[in-house]
Amino acid sequence: MKKSPADRRMEPRQPVSGEVRLRQTGLIAPAFAGRLVDMSATGFRAWHSCLTLGCGSRVAYESERGSGTACAVWTRIVGGEAETGFRIIPGNS
Repeated sequence: MKKSPADRRMEPRQPVSGEVRLRQTGLIAPAFAGRLVDMSATGFRAWHSCLTLGCGSRVAYESERGSGTACAVWTRIVGGEAETGFRIIPGNS
């Protein structure tokens, strides 16, 4: 039997709220705003407006909870908005 994505997480995520500023690294592209949904020590999930962000895309992020670099693990598009799960890349804060 397959596990759901939530069951495969290595650590629990805590619900959070607040804004996060994201900018794809390695591209000449403007930053975009997002809304945090949940967070753990190694990742976070956010809703945002960048519909071209794909799996493996790296972003610089800033929020009141911290800043650094993260990698998009998955993205789903719903009603003109995107939800993405990010893995924080250690040592890039």
